[in-house]
Amino acid sequence: MALTDAQTTRTASSANAARTDQSDAAPDLRLRRLVHELNTPVGVSAMAASMLPAQIDGLVDELDPPTLLRIAPLLDEWRETVALVQSSLQLCVHVLGHSGRPSARTLGEPLPLIDLQATLQPAIAIQLARRPELAVGCHMHFAEALQVHGDSGVWQQVVGNLVANSLLHGFAGRNHGTIQIAGTLLPGQRILLHYYDDGVGLSDEGHLRLFEEGYSTRLGHGGHGLGMGIVQDLVHNRMGGHLEVHRPAKGVHISIEAPC
Repeated sequence: MALTDAQTTRTASSANAARTDQSDAAPDLRLRRLVHELNTPVGVSAMAASMLPAQIDGLVDELDPPTLLRIAPLLDEWRETVALVQSSLQLCVHVLGHSGRPSARTLGEPLPLIDLQATLQPAIAIQLARRPELAVGCHMHFAEALQVHGDSGVWQQVVGNLVANSLLHGFAGRNHGTIQIAGTLLPGQRILLHYYDDGVGLSDEGHLRLFEEGYSTRLGHGGHGLGMGIVQDLVHNRMGGHLEVHRPAKGVHISIEAPC
């Protein structure tokens, strides 16, 4: 039976749509395969790195006081290097854990509805617990049970990195401070999040280079210059949003606007 022109057109359109779906899915499949291959070596490296601090402490216990005094600067360098390796590997583990899952946007599914404040609380608590010597308070100001459509892991990475950045850089030279986070819904299914700290703020150079890969005001002192670049990438590419760095009279003010 001969096909009509309309039937032929519909058949061709269906075939093109199927090829488009396969083409769109291919990069995500390749990403998941790559993540699968990387998970094992990164996990083994993270486990090995976690053993190094105890090994250094064991070495210190075996040294006599004169030797310990002589190599104290070297031991400090080792500890700093180990801390940098551990933090970098933990970042890899965290990013791989989320990158290996096909995103809802890729699958064409709606993002889940999440309670934003409840989602962010654990990420903030983890960062504060890593710096127990600092008396930093973090206060969130959200409308009660603010519900947004979003990826909880991405939101946790974004705000977790902002808090970590404040603790490492914003409160350098002091042992106290305050972080404020406020969120509000905008028309058109968008959310606006404001992040503030009352720390030392950004220099002119820091403001210009904040998202530059490898830039850090504390390189050699625990900073690796990755956190804010990751934040920018997540906001732009994973959330489809926009990030702006303001210049307040004191501290830091960053705003994030994203669809929700």
